[in-house]
Amino acid sequence: MADWKFASLIEVDKEYKVDGLNIWNHYWNCSDRKIEVRGPFEGQVYFFNEYEIKTPEKTVTFVAGEFSNQKIGIYLKDDLSGKKL
Repeated sequence: MADWKFASLIEVDKEYKVDGLNIWNHYWNCSDRKIEVRGPFEGQVYFFNEYEIKTPEKTVTFVAGEFSNQKIGIYLKDDLSGKKL
């Protein structure tokens, strides 16, 4: 199971790319999975949705949710979690 790491705090419609794709230019398919993440500053627990964007070239997955200050938190998979270095 992948761990999710905080990646960025963004405003709605401000360009943000995941693996080269601007997330605002694509449909977000919600997986109906709630992922437990921690806020980047105070460590508060949130349950945000996991999303997937599919293009002919690639598929990207991320977790996103709105904080109380109307900013969007983006979380990406921590590819190193659970692996031996």
